[in-house]
Amino acid sequence: MSRPSLEARHRRILTFVVESHVSLAEPVGSQYVRAAYHLSISPATIRNAMQQLEEMGFLSHPHTSAGRVPTESGYRLYVDELMRPEPLTTGARRAVDRALGPALRRAEPLADSVPPLLANASQQLALVSVREGFERALVRADLVRLDDGMILLALRDSEGRIETTCWRPAAPAGVEGVRVAERHVRGALPIRNADAAVARAALVRRDGSPGSKLAAEALERAARVLETVGKSVVGIGGADHIAAQPEFRDADRLRPLVSLLAERESLARALEASAGERARVSIGSENGEGPMRHCSLVAIRVTMGGTQGLLGVMGPIRMPYRNLVSLVSYVGGRLSEMTR
Repeated sequence: MSRPSLEARHRRILTFVVESHVSLAEPVGSQYVRAAYHLSISPATIRNAMQQLEEMGFLSHPHTSAGRVPTESGYRLYVDELMRPEPLTTGARRAVDRALGPALRRAEPLADSVPPLLANASQQLALVSVREGFERALVRADLVRLDDGMILLALRDSEGRIETTCWRPAAPAGVEGVRVAERHVRGALPIRNADAAVARAALVRRDGSPGSKLAAEALERAARVLETVGKSVVGIGGADHIAAQPEFRDADRLRPLVSLLAERESLARALEASAGERARVSIGSENGEGPMRHCSLVAIRVTMGGTQGLLGVMGPIRMPYRNLVSLVSYVGGRLSEMTR
């Protein structure tokens, strides 16, 4: 649906109301707008413009207050057309770099190290989702028969990382049988995902030749490994920041949000839906139903070496988007540069 065309004055007034509401966390009146932005026009003219913005759906008039607050549509127009991102200060950039550098040198998991620094810099809830299986292929497999009859499968991927899994086969296998099965498995390589491993297991099992049953079991175990390493690991930081926001002081609003924070997969899906190659903003109901409809996300997609990541900040719809878009963009860019 197309938006109403706004005159320059209405665009300015909407910008002032949004930025004032973000700062004040309360309805904004015409007198405040006039004084805060040193406008020469009369309060009556400002009130008339705000009334027209309300009629167009960009502002609302809560309770009996004389002030107004932006609607989701108002915030959407502001983010898309009116907002000018606020560049990070030199001090803020240095603080991010000082926090990122040591964490990357210590090779800490990104889902552990990044959320605290992003939460501290944004004063919002920080989310990082890392999909460790991004563009990994299994390129080598070794089968070893252990003394108790268990079978050890060691898998090496295209990044040089090794995963192991151990199981007791359906039928006992001798050393020679394990070697034959190993050749079957190696003949199926490279394998890029769990579905491919399952498909190759089915083919090998139907083959019926010596070692094929054990090889099929090994390929099924490889599929489980790929499923595990390919899942998103979600890290959270700054839950206290979002709980402190006026919008969530009501227990009925806060309780569902706290429950949501325990559902890491739901948060990963929300990030996936919101993030783009550049920082993107999703507002309120754009995030679906449930507690997310009271929140906004600023998210970006980042590629770090062989790992695909998503990072963002989540807070109430009333967020300082000018600053957060710049912050998320900077942190994402630095992570990409520092992990090359």
